[in-house]
Amino acid sequence: MIKFFRKIRQNMLTENKFSKYLLYAIGEIILVVIGILIALSINNWNELRKTNNNQEKYLKLLKVESLKNLNEVNRYKDLVTNMNSSQLTAMNLIDANHDTLSESYLSKTIFEVIKNTFSFDYENSTLSELKNSGELKNVRNDSLRKYLTALEPRVLKIKQQEQDVEENHGEFTEYLKTRISYRKLLIETDSETFVGISNSTKPRKSNILILKNEEFENRLLTYTLSTQNLIENHYPTLENHLKKIINIIEKELNK
Repeated sequence: MIKFFRKIRQNMLTENKFSKYLLYAIGEIILVVIGILIALSINNWNELRKTNNNQEKYLKLLKVESLKNLNEVNRYKDLVTNMNSSQLTAMNLIDANHDTLSESYLSKTIFEVIKNTFSFDYENSTLSELKNSGELKNVRNDSLRKYLTALEPRVLKIKQQEQDVEENHGEFTEYLKTRISYRKLLIETDSETFVGISNSTKPRKSNILILKNEEFENRLLTYTLSTQNLIENHYPTLENHLKKIINIIEKELNK
């Protein structure tokens, strides 16, 4: 085809038909431009199709990841709520009638308060890949892109609050070490780990006395308030954030 057009051009020049040659040259340029535009359009269409396919892939993965994180938030909120319930029970014992309070009930309550701390298991492999690959900027939905960008800062706030709870737990536990009998506490709770500890040499000092200590109340209150902040503010905020992400993704996938 190229040889054919070249032959026509040479014939026109040989025959001195300059005006016809000029028209031919312009036509040839137009054809070349049209060819380039078609090639660019095809390339742009391929890139758009590739971007859309990547978007759909990432949206599906993000939905799975967000659902997992939502389930984890709810699970940890329940765990921490149970812990907080024990903290509140211990706080109420401070003002209770200590004469009728059993050593066993107090020990079981304190044991529930100090036995565990919890840290939310956050999954972010898909979101990290989305950011590192530069695909986040290609997310078409502006609201979704905004929520995805704001997700990790919210998780960071939870981690900071969980760290605060853990520090308060550590300080409270350390405080108790020199002020109550752990031996008595473990025997009274019938902990399976300590089966075989003889009851014949129980310490004479009662752990109920700790309830009259103002520092005990202050440390327990600080620990309790930091835990409540986690379950009443931080976990619900992240829970709502994840629900919005999931809702937007589902709408995008159904388009």
